[in-house]
Amino acid sequence: MRIELSRWVGSTLAVDQPEGVSGGRSTVNAYLPDGPDCMRICGQIESALWHLGATGALSLREPKIRWISSKEYLNEWRRFYQPLPIGDGFVVVPSWLELPESPRRVIRLDPGMAFGTGLHPSTQLAVEALERTVEANHFVLDVGTGSGILSIVAAFLGAHRVLSIDTDPDAVRTAVNNVTTNGCADRVTVSAGSISKAGADLADILVANIVADVHLRNLDRYAAATRPGGLVILGGVTMARRKEVQSAAQLRSMECDSVSERDDWACLTLRCRIPALPSS
Repeated sequence: MRIELSRWVGSTLAVDQPEGVSGGRSTVNAYLPDGPDCMRICGQIESALWHLGATGALSLREPKIRWISSKEYLNEWRRFYQPLPIGDGFVVVPSWLELPESPRRVIRLDPGMAFGTGLHPSTQLAVEALERTVEANHFVLDVGTGSGILSIVAAFLGAHRVLSIDTDPDAVRTAVNNVTTNGCADRVTVSAGSISKAGADLADILVANIVADVHLRNLDRYAAATRPGGLVILGGVTMARRKEVQSAAQLRSMECDSVSERDDWACLTLRCRIPALPSS
């Protein structure tokens, strides 16, 4: 059920199970921002739950909808957010919890209202892709940075410069705070706006953990912001749309280096083609 719900609510999903109780009933909490899409998504979730219950696979109660304030959301969300190993070498620790003893590199994170806690499979896959590709001399461009988690990972992996951009003011504020908390402000610059903020410098690696529709609208911009031979890492792509995104990327001279998958999500690592030298 987590796989299905995460399609609509991303990482704002938590399972509340009574402590010390195995089996039995649990409460699944999904948080949606108010707006024009809210009731449509609620209807899709209710329909999916109805069909799942109709199979007899699970005994489901009627979902309940309750409106809460942003402050109450943050307090509710914090109850479920615990240290989380991510990738091969990191552990994400909420900023309000004590640091655990761990051989992994600790990322202190307060997601605020921004996307990117590390819980969602798309974020995990993007972190793993960065672990495989970032080198010490790289300039990394993080498009739609959210909480800033991918920028922090890139900096910890040795990137000499990271530019994080987001159009959401809440995400920019959150990313700035998280970058500062993790001691990365000397290498990571957070900026409000679109990919045009990248300027003339071409990225060695561009990472964008958003959604397929946004990728499809911006593939030309991704290619233009990345050096020839550089990499474009696309997270947030459902398996149902992987081939569509991959085919569109190929039309922009971005060849697929690798695809990683988890649950119903895919992360594509694409290489921008180096133009052929003119024949003499």
